Amino acid sequence: MLIWILILLLSIGTAAGLSFAFGPCETWSFVLRIPLLFFAAYVAWVILYALLFSFISLFIDKRKPVTKVHHGMRRFVAETMQFAMIVGRIRVHAEGLDRIDRTKPFLLVANHRSMIDPFIPLSLLKGTEIVYICKPEVKDMPVFGRYAHICGFPFIDRENNRAALKTILHAVDILKDEQTAVAIFPEGTRNKTDAPLLPLHAGSFSIAKRANVPIVVAASRNTEKALKQVIWHGTKVSFKVIDVLTPDRIADLSTQEIAARVAEAIEAEMKD
Repeated sequence: MLIWILILLLSIGTAAGLSFAFGPCETWSFVLRIPLLFFAAYVAWVILYALLFSFISLFIDKRKPVTKVHHGMRRFVAETMQFAMIVGRIRVHAEGLDRIDRTKPFLLVANHRSMIDPFIPLSLLKGTEIVYICKPEVKDMPVFGRYAHICGFPFIDRENNRAALKTILHAVDILKDEQTAVAIFPEGTRNKTDAPLLPLHAGSFSIAKRANVPIVVAASRNTEKALKQVIWHGTKVSFKVIDVLTPDRIADLSTQEIAARVAEAIEAEMKD
């Protein structure tokens, strides 16, 4: 939101300055000139910010291990994601956020249908740092792969059991040592089918059991349409916290049983 406000102020200032530079004109022309100049300035500043965001990423070395927590960079990325959603005219209807105890770390799990899914919690839960567990392919993405690396996002290789366990233990350390929330899409990849949910990877839930933190179960709707229609019109999406599984509620459950309970809750919500 702060970035968007800054861009608005810069756009207004730029439009006013250009209008003054162009000199006086007929009243009808002046009324038309200001909105056109503002729109042009707004587009220009958005593009410039995108270029700046990309330029900064060039100084992030993905080959260099991250040895300290970059809180400022995490906030910068979260603000940028919120800004991207505003520019993309993605309006989020949120429910159940008050069920989350944001004073303590938690594991956030949700369905995954779009690239914008990680943007939503980061924009809604302002002031709460969230570290996403990503597929290895994310690290190879231009710009975003570099930011994911510097923000300390763990990369999980589900095809390699030893490497996957190492990532899970790293996520547990983040929850315990950094007191930072961790998010994961237990489907493992984007759901591009008509089914409400792909099979969940039970190992994802061992993070919460090992760290003794609650599992925040959430569901997103309509996010798959956002990027497809961003040029033509905005998109209204929803994000709902369905349940919070506290440590005592999952203490006697296996990860397979937790996965089944979470899947049932998300599928029921998606069918409503």
